[in-house]
Amino acid sequence: MKQYLILLLLLSSLWAGNTIDTIIPKPQKIIANKGSFHIDRSTGCQSDTALSKNALTYLQSHLLKSSGFVLKASQKEKSIHFHYNPKRVKRAEGYHLQIDHKKILIEARDSAGFFYGVITLMQLMDPAIWGGKIGKKEWTIPACTIEDYPRFQWRGMLLDCSRNYFSKAYVKKFIDRMAQQKLNRFHWHLTDDEGWRIEIKRYPKLTKIGARRGPGTKLPFSTYPAMRGPKTNIQSGYYTQSDIREIVAYAKARSVEILPEIDVPGHSKAAVTAYPELLLDPEDKSRYRSVQRVANNTINPGLESSYQFLDGVISEVSRLFPFGYIHLGGDEVPRGAWQKSPAIQKLMRRRGLKSRREVQNYFFGRMDKILARHGKKLAAWQEVLDGKPKLRKSSLIMAWKNRQAGIDAAKKGYPTVMAPVQFLYFDQQYVRSKSEPGHTWSSPVSLHKTYAFHPLSRSSGNSTRNIRGVQACLWSETLLNERIADYLAWPRVFALAEVAWSNEEVREWNNFEQRVYRSGMKRLKVQHIHYRKSR
Repeated sequence: MKQYLILLLLLSSLWAGNTIDTIIPKPQKIIANKGSFHIDRSTGCQSDTALSKNALTYLQSHLLKSSGFVLKASQKEKSIHFHYNPKRVKRAEGYHLQIDHKKILIEARDSAGFFYGVITLMQLMDPAIWGGKIGKKEWTIPACTIEDYPRFQWRGMLLDCSRNYFSKAYVKKFIDRMAQQKLNRFHWHLTDDEGWRIEIKRYPKLTKIGARRGPGTKLPFSTYPAMRGPKTNIQSGYYTQSDIREIVAYAKARSVEILPEIDVPGHSKAAVTAYPELLLDPEDKSRYRSVQRVANNTINPGLESSYQFLDGVISEVSRLFPFGYIHLGGDEVPRGAWQKSPAIQKLMRRRGLKSRREVQNYFFGRMDKILARHGKKLAAWQEVLDGKPKLRKSSLIMAWKNRQAGIDAAKKGYPTVMAPVQFLYFDQQYVRSKSEPGHTWSSPVSLHKTYAFHPLSRSSGNSTRNIRGVQACLWSETLLNERIADYLAWPRVFALAEVAWSNEEVREWNNFEQRVYRSGMKRLKVQHIHYRKSR
């Protein structure tokens, strides 16, 4: 009996090493064929399109690190072929992958499609391809045919680098790991109460003052709930414009667009501390705290200097990030803000505004015009739609409170991204436990719960076309180091990727769970990613 069990385990391990059921997110259509293809030093590559450049470069770099060789340009039969074929591949970012014992054919209509074809190919290889240690000299890939394309256009992850700063190297690793799961939008939260992390040459005090907190600085080190960190040393850090250009290019080579966020008018303690003379009404007697217990953290919309300042910021940000949107926050403006500001009272009389909500609507109407002058569109959290703001219908709304908020935004005609806290806030604990890192202010978000999220519902109606995709958020109040950040992200990012990419009919929890624990985590392990192991 013991020998029989050992034989079964051996056979299962051999099968697991050559299975096609390793891909995350799951392809729309996959058919197993007989045989396998072997990549070694004799394997060539050929392409008929420059659109395959990023994909081929990515594959070559991993082969070089893991095997010590690269594919040589060759017309011989045993090759990997990249072929531009918009007739076969009808959808943006889609690809066709054909593997047999003689050749590998990757067909696509755009750069992203070729890149995702290579990502799938690499997921079919031994996990060592992701590790970067020279060892294997031959890679066996099971024969199969795959037709694949994304369900949603927007497949995003937010990383908050304001509350706790992360190095340029970690940000690049974070983006690369996203790309490995076919996620394509990196939402970079660069400013908040706890820190201003982007260099603005016109306003140097934003980083000289606003990027430093702790003893002897003008910013408190630990604002609630970021109070778990050490309180004895100065924390500082920001990204130079050179850093940002480097990261943008790095992301572009992986088919990832970067959405920068400059959070206004609330969540702006770092900015108003750096430039109070521009952003605060000196006669304002209002005293208030945000939901995070930060005092007096809001830019004043009644001052022309506020708009001049923000125009200068947007001018530089828009030149750094080629993506068409800039995110301006808009969430959680504290009650009591501007209540006793003479500048706001004058603005309300002059414009006929009757409430704080109408003041906020006025503010975002002007900000939308500033963005338009710089060739950008507005992205913001759902609160900007409170009341009747005058925004372009191209404005992108992110719904975080619940799914219904996203449906409501979509019904109003705005392109909408679903990011509900109940399913996609990865700063929350997996399970409620004192031994687990993460927040507890919302409900726990388990791997299964994220996978169970359905962005569309019957109540969406005709607004479905306005729901552009999904995004998870990794806020950093409790992320005291990279290990905690990795732990809270993984393996939940796998579930996010499949929700965003795979059609409902190919998704199934038990199969997904097997792929995560049999293959996905092996890929994480060889990359030294600190993930949550238990189910």
